[in-house]
Amino acid sequence: MTPAPPRENLLARHATAIAIGVITLVYLFAALMFVSQDAALGRARGWVDHTYLVRRHISLLRDLYESAGTGQPGYLLTGNPDFLQAYHDALRDGKSASLDDGGTPEHRSIRQELALLRNLTADNPSQQANLDEMDVRSRALLDYLAATINARGPQAPEQPAAVAEATLIHGRSLMERVREQLTIMGAEEEHLLRQRQEVDAANLDHNKWLMGIVTLISYACIVLAVWLYQRSRARSLAQQLLYTQELERREEELKMQQEELKASNEEIEASNEELEEKTSALEEQNERIRAQSRDLEEAKRLIEEKAREVEQSSKYKSEFLANMSHELRTPLNSLLILSRGLAANETGNLTAEQVEEARVIHNGGLELLGLINDILDLSKVEAGKISIIAEDTPIDAMVSHLSQSFEPVARDKGVAFHIEHDPGLPARINTDAQRVEQIMKNLLSNAFKFTARGSVTLIVRRAKENEVLQRADLDPASTLALGVTDTGIGIGESKLKDIFEAFQQEDGSTDRHYGGTGLGLTIARKFAQVLGGEIHVQSVKGEGSTFTLFLPLGQAPSVSPASGATLPAGVELSTPDAAVRAPAMRFIDDDRLAITPGDRVLLVIEDDPVFARILMKTAHKRGYKVLAAGDGKSGLLLAAEHPVTAILLDLHLPDIDGLNVLDQLKHALNTRHIPVHIISGAEGIEATTPMRKGAMGFIAKPVADEDIDTAFTRIEALLRAEIKRVLLIEDDRATETAIRSLLSQKNIEITVAGTGSDALEQMKLQTFDCVILDLSLPDMSGFEWLKLAEGLIDEDGRPPVIVHTARDLTEEENRNLAHYTESIVIKGASSSERLLDEVTLFLHSVESSLSRDQQALIRMHHDPDRTLKDRTVLLVDDDMRNTFALSKVLKKHNLNLVIADNGQMALEKLKENKQIELVIMDIMMPVMDGYQAMREIRRNRDWAGLPIIALTARAMPEEVDRCMEAGANDYMMKPVDIDRLLTLLRVWLFRQEKAA
Repeated sequence: MTPAPPRENLLARHATAIAIGVITLVYLFAALMFVSQDAALGRARGWVDHTYLVRRHISLLRDLYESAGTGQPGYLLTGNPDFLQAYHDALRDGKSASLDDGGTPEHRSIRQELALLRNLTADNPSQQANLDEMDVRSRALLDYLAATINARGPQAPEQPAAVAEATLIHGRSLMERVREQLTIMGAEEEHLLRQRQEVDAANLDHNKWLMGIVTLISYACIVLAVWLYQRSRARSLAQQLLYTQELERREEELKMQQEELKASNEEIEASNEELEEKTSALEEQNERIRAQSRDLEEAKRLIEEKAREVEQSSKYKSEFLANMSHELRTPLNSLLILSRGLAANETGNLTAEQVEEARVIHNGGLELLGLINDILDLSKVEAGKISIIAEDTPIDAMVSHLSQSFEPVARDKGVAFHIEHDPGLPARINTDAQRVEQIMKNLLSNAFKFTARGSVTLIVRRAKENEVLQRADLDPASTLALGVTDTGIGIGESKLKDIFEAFQQEDGSTDRHYGGTGLGLTIARKFAQVLGGEIHVQSVKGEGSTFTLFLPLGQAPSVSPASGATLPAGVELSTPDAAVRAPAMRFIDDDRLAITPGDRVLLVIEDDPVFARILMKTAHKRGYKVLAAGDGKSGLLLAAEHPVTAILLDLHLPDIDGLNVLDQLKHALNTRHIPVHIISGAEGIEATTPMRKGAMGFIAKPVADEDIDTAFTRIEALLRAEIKRVLLIEDDRATETAIRSLLSQKNIEITVAGTGSDALEQMKLQTFDCVILDLSLPDMSGFEWLKLAEGLIDEDGRPPVIVHTARDLTEEENRNLAHYTESIVIKGASSSERLLDEVTLFLHSVESSLSRDQQALIRMHHDPDRTLKDRTVLLVDDDMRNTFALSKVLKKHNLNLVIADNGQMALEKLKENKQIELVIMDIMMPVMDGYQAMREIRRNRDWAGLPIIALTARAMPEEVDRCMEAGANDYMMKPVDIDRLLTLLRVWLFRQEKAA
């Protein structure tokens, strides 16, 4: 290999150019330095010359003043004008004299000389100040000369010698001042001259030194450049010599390598034959690989085709699931509605046997609905359409629910029911509580079904270390075990695996003897897998069985592929907010899943989540379970669906005004007894307004902790009071007897006062929950009594007052009474019903605690269908059975119905009938389905605020979201719960009424 020629360095290759460049730069630098020094020297000498020029003109100015003052004395003494020739020359301006160029010797006047000096010293502030002073003194002198000369005049008499002498002395004084100022200016220029001469001399010396230094540097640079040039050339020649020697050595090596190549070429030629044979073998192998690749591509295509078929099959299965849900629930909806109406026998025209038959039909429909739900649950799990709602759930609450659900079953069958609870378990588990309870209810139902005598035991514990769990992600230390042990018929060992298959039981006789479809355990096992757990079974034929559900105690359930029970595609792990099964949307995390019978339940209706949590925390400290609603509609639904003990209500809510919510609560027979305490920051509302509507207290925001405690104290005092005390102030015996009879109840104690004074004494002695006052009293009027009572008791302890009078009140009397009383009842034909209604309202009496006659009076006064009466609703459903069943029920509640068979007809009905206030919309319909119909309704501005309640029989979780996205305000699943439908109708129609 030929060596590369040596590469000269940059200095060697450009040595000559570098040397010339360095020398050139040195000389250029020297030239610049010389030019700069010469310019500085010239400027210094120019300033010296300038100073000489200024001094000369100061001297000339001095001469002009001397000339002007010399002739004045002679003129004053003789009056000869020839003496004034020098004076006039000093004042006469030169015609061609320049004021900028002082170097030209021209005649100038005193004024011109002063102006020239001002121009020449423009750069010197000190001299400018001197010139200002010179102007003053010059003006004084010249004015003096002009005045004395003019005063002497050619015709003026000769002045006395003494006067002339005094005048001359004054003139000499002024001249001395001018000379003094000129001397100052001269001294200033003399000082500047010395300074500038020193600078000039310094510049000259500096220039000499600079020339010497630059010369030495230039010489040194030239010598250095020459030395570098010679050194680089010598190094380059040495490298060239080394390169030549290396080149000769490489040539010798190449000759030797060529001989070796000749020898190796013979070996290569010999091996080429072997390579050709190997190449032929490789080509044959490549052909086989290409054939295998084609086979793999075909297999891949077949797999993709199968995958598309599976995906299409899954899609068909989902569609079939939705359609089956619709087809089964739609006829079942009408069956349940009509059978329930027949069983209620509201018209009283059915015999007891017919009513019982209707109940049998209704119960059979409910059982069929349960079977349909089981089938759909199984299908949804297999199709991956199940929704998992993971949340922290109290274990005690789940166990309590199961205990309450199955204790009646145990009593009916005469089987002992035991619960064993491990105290070392954590308080909560993060899982889907509803699915867990569904699994456990199935296991307990089976246990009681197959146990004729003995016992059923629910065991709640932590998994044992020796228990073998199939799932790799289940650690016994962090796994909850829920076991159900019975002493029933047991299961043969050969059948233990079969019982978890769909529609399988131990044998056919079990199905015939005990009933059931065999789906329960299948669904339970599927749910357990989806929840991240598993179910184990141990059984001995004839002795009993133990089924154990194992669940992870940690966070949201997960499914490991290694477990052999993977999570089906499409299964959703949702948060509680996404749950579509809850009857009312969750506002904040509350205790709705942990409520058990006997609990004190507080309903908080408050749109501020922060304040709602504060109220919930306080309620927990006082032993309440809490339900929370962020709007009026949710609050009304919770109050109707749960055993609420008391309510804290905000008046400023996003959907319904709080006073309207209070009206609906106190109007409904099932909620009017619940104590409602107002905690609100709504402006413009007096505390007496909600109190008259039945509220038990009012606190205005912002509130302190003491205010919240006061509200809870009031509620607890009311709840603890077993006997409600009523003060009746009435002097008429007949009226007294009638009211006693009307209010007769074991928990109401009536104290009668015949006079106002007696009533005031009774108010001092004890506390009353309600006062009934007649305005006509023997010793004072009712108005006077109210004023005295107001001063006797503070506002917090004052009971509600109901005025019961036969007087026709004037407008002014009504206004005066409104300040003191919650209600005024005028004696008359319906006054008994009204009085009973008001008293039970303010005493927060439960309707069921009243006698039958009292309940009848209350129901007559409170028509629950008042909100629905004569309201127009559009019912859209293509199934005539559903239309008939729903219309029959709704017409009983005084609703006017307009019926449409499909979405297109619904739009036409809305255009024809402007009185329609709400739409009940089915989803699956011909021509135009419910989704499209709702979208069309929402596109029309006139119908933008029209409430729509969607009815769907497709039991798929995503169905609710589709309904809401299409424009529904609310939804219900078929079969329709009539009570819930009526509640929704009342809420939405009440809101429409208030909006109008």
